[in-house]
Amino acid sequence: MSKKYTIRDIARQAGVSVATVSYVINHRDDQRISEETKRKVWQIVNLLDYRPNTSAKSLATSRTCNVALYLTREECIYKRCEQMIVAEELAAVLHAHGYRLLLQPSDEVVQVDYADAILCYDTNADFFRAVGDKNLIPLISIDSLITVPPDIFFQICTDYKSVKARADACFGSGCYTYLCLAPNNGDIRTLILKTFPHVHFISGEENAEDEKALPGNIAYSQRSLACLAGGEALFASCGLQEKLEKVFSCMELAINRVPDCCHTVFV
Repeated sequence: MSKKYTIRDIARQAGVSVATVSYVINHRDDQRISEETKRKVWQIVNLLDYRPNTSAKSLATSRTCNVALYLTREECIYKRCEQMIVAEELAAVLHAHGYRLLLQPSDEVVQVDYADAILCYDTNADFFRAVGDKNLIPLISIDSLITVPPDIFFQICTDYKSVKARADACFGSGCYTYLCLAPNNGDIRTLILKTFPHVHFISGEENAEDEKALPGNIAYSQRSLACLAGGEALFASCGLQEKLEKVFSCMELAINRVPDCCHTVFV
């Protein structure tokens, strides 16, 4: 039987008083508590699956078999195309495991009471944290790196080292340009730039005809870029379905509050 945590456990792990935890989870606006402290308390509440009242506990133990997905609003047609590719593949993977995928409007972050977990795809850190601050159910990032100590949220990202290894084997190290959609997450962008000697980001601001004229060897790993990369380019994908299956397995660990030592996974 899993341990039932108390408000004292929350206070101890968050490093605050029991009174502070009580004020936070009861939304007491008459107390001066910093946003950082509130965020820490809610993160520990989420991690330990602590429920402030019996009605919330009842809600948490009753599975909805729904999974909410946040996608940012994009102007770039290639990014919108990639979002739909990911969403369709994700819906198929979840359906095979008995779940339904619900697209969540990104214009306003709200508390989600009709899903067992929330997924955020290609979002920046501020948006992800805003979703986490509003919700108690498991939250997982896809293709975003979020720095939140301790490791509370699972994050599943493309294994760019593996992509580079495939491109190096085909063209030779440094003898190609990696074509990639400009990520919304700053840490992912930095990771890509550190991994590949030559990178060309597609943001939607460039002229499509100019993109087709990219010189030299091209490697890419996102399906939506096939028309820009051209027939001679290397599609160095590590497998979208495999990555989304990993998303599901991490989601199940989070929903069932199974301890896991590694919350950042590259596939």
